[in-house]
Amino acid sequence: VYLHDFIRVEGIMESSMYNRLLLLPIFTGMTTEELTQMLAHIHMEFQQYEPGEVIATQDDRCDKLIYVLRGCVKVECVDRRNHFMMQEFVEVPFLIELYNLYGLQQQFQHTYMAEERTDTVTISKQEFHTIMLNYKIPRTNVMNMLCAKVQHLEKDLRTCEVETVGAKIKQFFKKHVLNTKGKKILHIKMEDLAAYIGETRLSVSNTLKAWNLAGLISQPRRGVIQVDDLTKLK
Repeated sequence: VYLHDFIRVEGIMESSMYNRLLLLPIFTGMTTEELTQMLAHIHMEFQQYEPGEVIATQDDRCDKLIYVLRGCVKVECVDRRNHFMMQEFVEVPFLIELYNLYGLQQQFQHTYMAEERTDTVTISKQEFHTIMLNYKIPRTNVMNMLCAKVQHLEKDLRTCEVETVGAKIKQFFKKHVLNTKGKKILHIKMEDLAAYIGETRLSVSNTLKAWNLAGLISQPRRGVIQVDDLTKLK
């Protein structure tokens, strides 16, 4: 179902849906009138997902933009060698992997699943290309988003943290999640985590025990580490 048809046929309040779209980073700065004019020429497909349904799959071709408008999404990233899996829960609204739409690697790097009833708007790569060519505000917003991501990555590379075991574990989490907010669940063997960060299994175990006692993490079972707030890890 195309977005403009969905608004008309299903009877959803037009102003409410348009306001949701105007809050999305790509369309920030556009007026309702400008967005209405754009929707007359651009197809945006509206979809609803029930809990457990997959929105996008890791390693599938990234040939569309998917905006998650409402709901909660579980994101999974599986190591290429199957040594670990990182899970996180992302609040909406957010855009799925804009940076993989072009470039050398045009595949989704994570799997996205609806944790509850979730609404999305999908823009095909061809339609996105049309938006970039014909609409200045979305084009400027996308450039700002991509530049901000590059600057953030460069800042992380320049940042020199104290080389403690805790700092290395925290950095491992940050490298494999979309953002620092929200619950993260890491499935990994203790010896594999130690090997990834270049420390001994005992030192990793001692750090995790200290964090557990301090209430910073939980370990519901062997090989599982749950973190509710990465910023609190010391």
